[in-house]
Amino acid sequence: MNSIDNPMNIKSTRTDVNQSSAHAGRVSGAASGAAGSIEKRPASSDDTVTFTNAAEDMRKLEETLASLPDVDNNRVSQIKAAIADGSYEIDPEKIVNNLLNSERELL
Repeated sequence: MNSIDNPMNIKSTRTDVNQSSAHAGRVSGAASGAAGSIEKRPASSDDTVTFTNAAEDMRKLEETLASLPDVDNNRVSQIKAAIADGSYEIDPEKIVNNLLNSERELL
């Protein structure tokens, strides 16, 4: 994957480890674990994780959405009242247009 496509940019600052040797260590560690000996190394204090602006924006958005109520009780009351008094109208053309617009946004 191209690093531009990845919204999270995680890079090891350790020069003694690369992707293939890190993967091989996990695989061999799992195999030796079955035999009863697992080598544990403390994490290096030089290891860092850097998040891009997009990742930080997503975190903030998730926090904002988590604080919103699941149901807008005011809107539900308005719709119930409109149904009860017969003034609630369904506009099939508006529904279709909104569905099509949503579908276009996904493309």
